[in-house]
Amino acid sequence: MDDSAGRRPTILIVEDVDWIRAGMRRSVESHGYRAVEASDLVEAVELTERESPELILTEENFPSFDAIIEYVRERRALRRVPVVVVNPDSEEGARHGDARVLTSYEQIAPLLTSPR
Repeated sequence: MDDSAGRRPTILIVEDVDWIRAGMRRSVESHGYRAVEASDLVEAVELTERESPELILTEENFPSFDAIIEYVRERRALRRVPVVVVNPDSEEGARHGDARVLTSYEQIAPLLTSPR
């Protein structure tokens, strides 16, 4: 899952619960992506500016969920970066606000290969 420059796409994981974030990281990395982690909005903003992620993965119960969506929406460089939630119990094609809800980590790849 390397891009044309030979690097793995970077996914920013934003989750405040350590064990959930660790599980998300394992899943992301097992699918061939590079993961960077933030436990709160401040870290997420810092990492977004430093790492330029291709996708932001969070969960709908994250305390600053709406603030992350707003931050992405306000930044021209991030407007096309998908924000996703992975929830296997969701319906295919569901949305949570401006975030896409995926039912599996396998559904990330098409978001990274399609033009943004």
